[in-house]
Amino acid sequence: MLAVLGMVSCTAESDTQMTREEEKSVTLETTFNARSVNYAEGNKISPSLSELPPVTIEEAKSILNTLRAEKKPTITQNVETRVGEPGQNFLTVSAECTINSTNKLTLQLILINYEDDGSLYYKDYKATASSSFYKWHMNGFGLSTAGTSGLYKFDSTSYLYFKIAEEGEITYLQVPFKVSGNYNPVNHHLEFNYSI
Repeated sequence: MLAVLGMVSCTAESDTQMTREEEKSVTLETTFNARSVNYAEGNKISPSLSELPPVTIEEAKSILNTLRAEKKPTITQNVETRVGEPGQNFLTVSAECTINSTNKLTLQLILINYEDDGSLYYKDYKATASSSFYKWHMNGFGLSTAGTSGLYKFDSTSYLYFKIAEEGEITYLQVPFKVSGNYNPVNHHLEFNYSI
């Protein structure tokens, strides 16, 4: 009886042991809420994932840690105004967030401003990342007034995608990347924050 229990115990222990790659992957899942997506699923969300250069789990973790650790990214802004139909202006408000001098995330809001009442409506957005090691994909966008302050607040659940190469296999990693901020239509100041 003892020999059988010893064998069962040994078998159970070997079943729960993880490879080093599995341990690294679990760390990304627990630390960054990352999840694996297959190519078809990821490509529906963010086309051209196959164009990403493959990185290891450790390299992806290093990039994510750099993005998370940055407390005061440099932000530069630009506003372009284009006249639309009578009484209507199109505003393209861009904010470029430079993180650790190597990663640049650019958020561009395209808004419609109505001159008669000063109201502002969201038309479109663009989100790009300068790094070739990941793709940034925004999954919808919300713009609303922030009470009586005159500010507009925005938020989006977005994702960073990595192409992971470990032990000769390619997988795709999806990491939640929350974006939020405020836009002041009086001075065109855009505050842009992210969390990972």
